[in-house]
Amino acid sequence: MKVKNLSYGVVLVCISVFVFIYGSNFPDFIVRGNKLPGPKFFPFLISYLLLIVGLYFIIHSIINWKKTKTDSARYITKKGLLRVVSVIIGVGTYVPLINLVGFKIGTFAFATVMMSIFGVKILKSMLYSLILTAIIVLIFEKVFLIPFPQKFFPF
Repeated sequence: MKVKNLSYGVVLVCISVFVFIYGSNFPDFIVRGNKLPGPKFFPFLISYLLLIVGLYFIIHSIINWKKTKTDSARYITKKGLLRVVSVIIGVGTYVPLINLVGFKIGTFAFATVMMSIFGVKILKSMLYSLILTAIIVLIFEKVFLIPFPQKFFPF
């Protein structure tokens, strides 16, 4: 686990640094002389969270480095490789799916399939996907007033 956690931490910190570098070019949102949360607020918020979690993984794996004798989690298994490939294919089909059927149905279908691949029973994955989609829609459509692609279906 220590190698896997260290790898996770390094990847999360790298993603966070990339978002900070790329997002620093986003413009500030200033209204009547007041600086308000603008386009860089949400990416920076997520990036801070990724940085904290990544540093936690790195520190935790360094502290516990000598506590475990063997590390069987560092080996690549066929099941793990298939899961990685399925996530890559899933994300690759998710974006065109949104353009075809709309965000709500596309997200529900994507989340259901991904959870099923990772071993969640189909009814639970459908329920969790419905809850996830509803939360995302409530946050972005109702709070931030950001419309999602609708396409063929009016919902």
